[in-house]
Amino acid sequence: MKKILVLFVFLILGCKTESKKNVASDPVTLTLQVKNSTDQDFRFHQTWAVDKGDVMTVVKAGETITFKSNTHSPSGTVFTAYIMPPKSVAQPNPGNGNFQMTYGYWSGSAHVTCDNNCNKGYPTSTVHYTGNNWKYEAKFRDAESSINNLVEFTTSKM
Repeated sequence: MKKILVLFVFLILGCKTESKKNVASDPVTLTLQVKNSTDQDFRFHQTWAVDKGDVMTVVKAGETITFKSNTHSPSGTVFTAYIMPPKSVAQPNPGNGNFQMTYGYWSGSAHVTCDNNCNKGYPTSTVHYTGNNWKYEAKFRDAESSINNLVEFTTSKM
């Protein structure tokens, strides 16, 4: 009877240990380090991060965050920053800006499929509309086509 009880306890513990194994995550395929050198916090959205979709993060003024994705899909992921105008602009037009990088994955690696220029990020020196009174600048460490990059945001009056 004691042998059966010991065997039963061993099986139960063994099963519990087995059920706690972690499932491996896909490796990270791309990163974008975002430095907020503006005077306002802004929202940053990822359609795919690491093992989960639709992630919204607030990047505080003066903060730097590294965003990662482990997308393995040809449709990839989209990173969008909603840049806020400088506080020095009394009635900002537009109310916020839009910066966007689009990535895909094929042939064993991630690729930039549409950079911020292709996505027509605004308001910038080159993309703005009548009445816009502020702009942002996105300074990249490497070419915008790099899948592991750093971008620094600043804002100013138009």
